Formats: sequence, C-alpha cells, structure tokens
Amino acid sequence: MAPLTDCLKKGEFTWSSAASKAFIEIKKKMISALVTRLSEFSKVFEMACEALEISIGKVLAQEGYPVAYFSEKLNESKL
Repeated sequence: MAPLTDCLKKGEFTWSSAASKAFIEIKKKMISALVTRLSEFSKVFEMACEALEISIGKVLAQEGYPVAYFSEKLNESKL
C-alpha cells in the first residue's frame, strides 16, 4: 500500500512500477477476500489490529467476516 500513497507525496501524482505492482496485489486480495457484511448488534464483534513501523490497520469483524476496515500510513509526526 505504501507505494500507492507515495504517489501523492508533495501534492504531485507520480505513478511508478512499484505502485503498479502494489495496485495489482491489492486488487487480487480484494477479489479473493471475504466480502464485508452488515453488522448485527446482537452478535459479538471481533477486532484485529496491526501496527508496523510505517502504518497501522484494524479490521472489525463478526463471525469471521469483516464489517469495517481502517488503515493509515504514519508520517514523521505520528512515529
């Protein structure tokens, strides 16, 4: 994902071969991933979190199916 967000650095859009590769990989994962479902408040929610040196991500799920995603690339002030 980072090569895609790097395309927008300094307000200028610059596409690279790394961005193209990341885009294709994300497309593959989205196609093969489980489709998100509407949440049912009568059921238990599960939260998965991940923090890396350059990004954070979370998935809210119910019964193993995602209902919401969040991810953010960290900048220097957030590190």
